[in-house]
Amino acid sequence: MFKNYIDICDVVSLLVYCPAEKAYLLTKESNGEFWIPSSRTEKNCWKMSAHKLNFELFGMDSSAECQPLRVYKIWLSNHPNTCVYHAVYKVSIKPDVKKRVKRRAGVRNRLQWFTIVELDRLRAHANLRSPEVAVFAQMALGDVHKDADILRMRYNASLQQYAAAMYSASCLHAWMPMILVRSQKCFFASMGLQHNPSRFKHQFSLSDFEPGMIVEICEDNVLIGVDVAGGSVSLSSPHCQLLQAANYNKEDQIRLYNEFILLVYPALYMSPNTFTQFMSDLGWQKTQCANLFRAADISCRGGLSFLDVMLWCAALEPMTQHLGVPAELRCRYIFRYFDANRDQKLEYQEFKELVGAARATRELPVDPLSVAREADVCLRQLGLQPNCQLLMADFLRAAGELFFRGTSSLLRSPKSIAGYLLDLHERDQEMKAATTSKLITYQAPSMPEIQSSGSHGKVSCAASQHRGDYILASCVVKLQRKQVPEMLALTSFDEDVVSSSTTRLISNSLASMDLLGAAAMPVEALASVHYFALHIDKPAHRRTSGGGSIIINKEAWSWLNPNEEASLGSTLLKLAEAVRPICAFEPRLLKLSSPVYAIGDLHGNLPALLAMESALWPLGPSMVPARLLFLGDFVDRGAYGTELLAYLFAAKLQRPTGVYLIRGNHEARDIQKMFSFHTECLTKYGEVDGGRIWSAINQVFDVLPLAAVVDGKVFCCHGGIPPPWVCPLISAIDKVPVPLPRPAEQSSIAWELLWNDPIRNNKITASLALELTANEGFAVNNKRGTGHVFEQSALERFLLANQLSHVVRAHELQQNGFMIQFNGRLVSVFSSSHYCGGTNDSGVALLEDGKLRLIRVSND
Repeated sequence: MFKNYIDICDVVSLLVYCPAEKAYLLTKESNGEFWIPSSRTEKNCWKMSAHKLNFELFGMDSSAECQPLRVYKIWLSNHPNTCVYHAVYKVSIKPDVKKRVKRRAGVRNRLQWFTIVELDRLRAHANLRSPEVAVFAQMALGDVHKDADILRMRYNASLQQYAAAMYSASCLHAWMPMILVRSQKCFFASMGLQHNPSRFKHQFSLSDFEPGMIVEICEDNVLIGVDVAGGSVSLSSPHCQLLQAANYNKEDQIRLYNEFILLVYPALYMSPNTFTQFMSDLGWQKTQCANLFRAADISCRGGLSFLDVMLWCAALEPMTQHLGVPAELRCRYIFRYFDANRDQKLEYQEFKELVGAARATRELPVDPLSVAREADVCLRQLGLQPNCQLLMADFLRAAGELFFRGTSSLLRSPKSIAGYLLDLHERDQEMKAATTSKLITYQAPSMPEIQSSGSHGKVSCAASQHRGDYILASCVVKLQRKQVPEMLALTSFDEDVVSSSTTRLISNSLASMDLLGAAAMPVEALASVHYFALHIDKPAHRRTSGGGSIIINKEAWSWLNPNEEASLGSTLLKLAEAVRPICAFEPRLLKLSSPVYAIGDLHGNLPALLAMESALWPLGPSMVPARLLFLGDFVDRGAYGTELLAYLFAAKLQRPTGVYLIRGNHEARDIQKMFSFHTECLTKYGEVDGGRIWSAINQVFDVLPLAAVVDGKVFCCHGGIPPPWVCPLISAIDKVPVPLPRPAEQSSIAWELLWNDPIRNNKITASLALELTANEGFAVNNKRGTGHVFEQSALERFLLANQLSHVVRAHELQQNGFMIQFNGRLVSVFSSSHYCGGTNDSGVALLEDGKLRLIRVSND
């Protein structure tokens, strides 16, 4: 009825019935579904619109009065109206009028009469737009007791109690959280209006509706979570835990609610046909949609409420973690997907289909013999006989006790539903803005910008896909032999070089000087770090009173006096405060284009970093013709953690889109206290200032990205790939919260990325091999005491699932600076040379034009 959300308005519907024959008039819509005759409200008067619709159906043949049946007040978000109304009237006609309506021109082919039995048959065959039609039919006959009981229960019960009752009740109208308004006075109060029925008699016709006929659907009863519904919903409820696992915040729920209302209004349920359209848009095959609807329709009513759809979408999200309560809810959906006859039991053939699907996701053979063998093994572990039926409780126990594996990869949406809705929202906003700009005035095109949608990392990629016009840089770089590059503003040149018109054009665009000029804080920080690294043994230019020169003798990797060190500490504090918002704005999963230098662990090894600078970007980090991607572990074990971070933060501030820092396992407070960096800060800068500097640095670490993908093919992280039951697809990484001060508690995805390691084939024992086989190629990382190790099969499944070709990671010492494993698909780089007094070289990976090149850098 409505093509755009903004067009949604009040609707009036007629339930036309013939009491003598117990028949109901329905209209057939273009998609083949049946619904009661409806039209948009005219002049804000429901009753007048209902009489007009009645006249269009019967003309002068019927003198029947339109009697009120029910009115819904439905909350709308981001709409010119805060709510919309659906008023349903009933019209009772005689048998002779019923016969004449069939002969009316223009409506004969789309109007049909059905008995209550035929209505139920239509619902069973998914031919009704919404199961509400059957409810309206019962209400017209006066059978509303069960319906009113459900609504009354919702009025008095909490969301969890209602949800439990909704799933167990057989009543068709237990549809979604709603409030039954007891009186007109309550209804007017709910709208913020003074109770004066006569005032609204012609506008709203509310005086026609008896108490109990008015149902309100409001924001607090639709959305779930700590930041919605007034915080009244318990965070421990299963529904809330599932939404948290999918990282659905209030904005995600509202976007889904708006799309739901657009698809179903004026109905309140999503029909199988509409559901198929919705799932097809998300990338599912239409042949799968009947099974998908059966899985989502947990109450077997033939239509999905918004709560049904929201929980279903949260369960299907690629990034939803398959652990605890969310995993159980997902397993219930999986069970119903394969339960073709809805009898809460899987026949042996149905269970084998489930086993085959799970084996396919794990890239295991799916021949009948292998599938039957695994099915029988699972049944025997449950204490059941082969070829027997499997109850849902037994299936949940099998999945929970790991008798059955592979459920974490089943029922995963081909694309993120929240991301799809966000894209729709942004596209609508762009179209609206474009239309508005055309109507108002022409505006010159501007450079696209990346826009963040919130703390969980949804980022528009428009900036990387659409390039604007080139613009003239406001500065010139002067390169001199054996001197630091000098930045000169174009405005400092005379008219022979830069015309006066150009000077005026760029006079207000000198941002480069703030970051690259000689007096800029990042430049001063980099100069201080290079000075720190110098060995100075020469006379000074100033003389003593006796006429002799002062001999300055400064050892390399030291300061001449404590004030110089304190000055760098003050600068480091300012750098950290400036860099933090830049990193916080970035997505958790960076998407970069080549060329990229990938640099591994540095661990406070400033000499190794400056050796790489000398070899790979001798003009400084701001002038390197490639992006620099540092893979974490910047501190601990080495003596120069603060100086190294001053270099990295200054480089990031100078070139935010050319230098990227990824978090490692040592970018955590408890690890630094266990090792050396916390002590380093306090020793260099004192208890007070050192504590402030250490805290500011860790606040930057809290917001660092966790991984990157280069050219859509090479996955880069610090530790290793996460297990599929934690992170089914890498898009889940973008859902990790920001900031992340306690990664072990806040995100299992982040923790796995920071700590996991590949396992070498010669280290696999018989018991470890069994553990790897049972856990999709993963096993407990006993060496580190946390995280997992993974084998080649796990890496291959990870690459296939995410359409990647290679993984580049750090985290482990490599004598040559790098290690290549798993048929060349996994590359480990380690960039801290002479690590802890050893003899290893620095390794760097260069990703360019489809090639992954490895570089060894020696700082001997």
